[in-house]
Amino acid sequence: MPPETTSSQKPKLRRARSLPFSKPFTVAVIFSALHYLALISTLIAWSLFCGQRNEFALKMSLAAIGFSAITWFIAFFKRRAALCPLCRGTPLINSGALAHSRATRLPGLNHGVSATLSIIATQTFRCMYCGSDFDLLKTPSHLRASKPDTRSK
Repeated sequence: MPPETTSSQKPKLRRARSLPFSKPFTVAVIFSALHYLALISTLIAWSLFCGQRNEFALKMSLAAIGFSAITWFIAFFKRRAALCPLCRGTPLINSGALAHSRATRLPGLNHGVSATLSIIATQTFRCMYCGSDFDLLKTPSHLRASKPDTRSK
């Protein structure tokens, strides 16, 4: 029979922090997702143009390239405006600074794109500069209702 562990011996689980203002991250991720969809449409339009060299395919390819450029421009500045509340870094854009040892990234991608894809998939991300976990769906502490005082006087 395994020995019982006391509460002091249990490993501590790190909980994700809430974001006091998650709107910049939400807007940045929406425009980033729109940009990723624009890149997919550009690839499809380009393959359509390579397969059928006609005027319609050319117009679709140029429109998709223009849409990708516009969404990249907007997504870049929106991702740059989303700042970590602890270290004031830009966790969705790489600045060239050294990443934290706990920062995660997907193979073949940089830390900023990995954080953006993590927010799209799980609504959580880890700041690449301070290493803190954040959860966009967690209610900030200043907005949580406090428990009523149930003590009798």
